[in-house]
Amino acid sequence: MSRTSVGEIGAEPGERQRGWLRVPGVEPPWEIPVVVNRGREPGPTLAVTAGMHAAEYVPIEAVTRLSRWADPETLRGTLLTVLLVNSPGFYERSIYVNPRDQRNLNRSFPGDPEGLPSQRVANLVLTQLIEGSDAYVDAHCGDLNEALAPFALWARAEDPGLAERSHRLALCYGVERILAEDPAQIPDHSVGAAALRGVPAIVAEVGQQGICDEASVARHLRGLQNVMAELGMIDPVGPPAPAPRELAEMAWMRTDVSATYHPSVAVGEEVLRGQLVGELRDLFGEPVRQLEAVASGTVVFCVTTPAVKAGDPLLGIGVLPG
Repeated sequence: MSRTSVGEIGAEPGERQRGWLRVPGVEPPWEIPVVVNRGREPGPTLAVTAGMHAAEYVPIEAVTRLSRWADPETLRGTLLTVLLVNSPGFYERSIYVNPRDQRNLNRSFPGDPEGLPSQRVANLVLTQLIEGSDAYVDAHCGDLNEALAPFALWARAEDPGLAERSHRLALCYGVERILAEDPAQIPDHSVGAAALRGVPAIVAEVGQQGICDEASVARHLRGLQNVMAELGMIDPVGPPAPAPRELAEMAWMRTDVSATYHPSVAVGEEVLRGQLVGELRDLFGEPVRQLEAVASGTVVFCVTTPAVKAGDPLLGIGVLPG
């Protein structure tokens, strides 16, 4: 039987219930807003999270709207929505990490119920939401300091059937580019942990730079509705999404020094391997390093604020097959 509750927050057929999921053992309390829509008719369970990164406002708003839009009277199955995982970071406008332990929640799976706050949260999300669901979407966007062209990552599991179900979720979402990821290579990510436990999973990225614009929110919402239709939970809300481009890889460029970053390209631009794409400078404005593209492809991700720390991502280049 598919999961129909998140922790103690559940609903009877034809009901919507909402509440706060408290993370055990974390003080001050870490509470996560949850909405459960259980259809009057039986069907699959879709689990959706937003706000793994607390300043990614577009998916937080889109998932909140989805939880209110879904109609338990006509829904087939159960929609489990976690509106804001990183609730302590929300009013702090925290990027990448949560303020309780300065760790990235989406690098903390499968977590540990006795570990650091991030590990406890990840374990709770995994065991009380993802496990037992029939599909999982982790909704993201570019963080406060990130420009981004919409894309989705799908879990290419070892089981061909599981991989194909994840692939179909990415195909229907309505983004221009999708990329397969081996769950065994990302076991500390939400989708990797989900797929390793038999749950088809994708990360969907729409929106950027802390701007909660209506077009991006609507696009994320439509993508989530498309997933529900793909699973048979609702009738299609419109025509099928155009087929996306399948990327071979995402070539990431990171900085190994703390500096100021000055990109010379923007998301959506095509670049060639070896092309100058930016420069790192010190606080006096002196050049530290010229940055050359590590691959040919489309700039899908780019940091847009000058301050970067050693290890931070700078640029993501979507590389086509061949």
